[in-house]
Amino acid sequence: MKIGIQIGLAVLSIFIAYLIWDSIDSKIILTESVDMRNEVVQERLTRISEAQIEYKKVRGTYAGSFDDLIGFLENDSIVLVKMEGEVPDSLLGKEAEALAMGIIVRDTTKIPVREQLFKEKFESIVDSMPYIPFSGGKEFTIASGAVEKNKIKIAVFEVKAALTDVYKGLKTDNEGYDMSEFIAVGSMEEPKTNGNWN
Repeated sequence: MKIGIQIGLAVLSIFIAYLIWDSIDSKIILTESVDMRNEVVQERLTRISEAQIEYKKVRGTYAGSFDDLIGFLENDSIVLVKMEGEVPDSLLGKEAEALAMGIIVRDTTKIPVREQLFKEKFESIVDSMPYIPFSGGKEFTIASGAVEKNKIKIAVFEVKAALTDVYKGLKTDNEGYDMSEFIAVGSMEEPKTNGNWN
């Protein structure tokens, strides 16, 4: 009887130890998965921000839809201005005069966006741009508009993904993650082009 109780306690101890180990191991795996997913989503949002910045340089505003943004990336051009020559000290601050005198020359060329941005992986980056990684095909929410700062209207944009989409399939219940939060780049309240993880 005593030996039976001891064996029972030993088995129970091993089982409890296993549950503790499994709980710790699961937490480590979840943390690694969350970090990896955050990194992938942040990289895609950073590329979207880069595309939006180029879009604004050409169009004066930010794209309010992925159709507009992708259409720009695939079909539009970026204007590059190259200056040759140097403005002499006597004409500093008077670049227009140096230009008129022929001391400096400006060469303006148009380059397709696809040759300037995401060159090495253009097709794969642009094709996957609207989609939230790990979400099963859901798209980022994209918006653009303007805010007023010091009586000047400034263009803004925001692209975001809900954590419920980013962490889809992960067991995040009771693990301290606020699933009502978003990973986002830009803001509709203030003029910024960086992500909310910076």
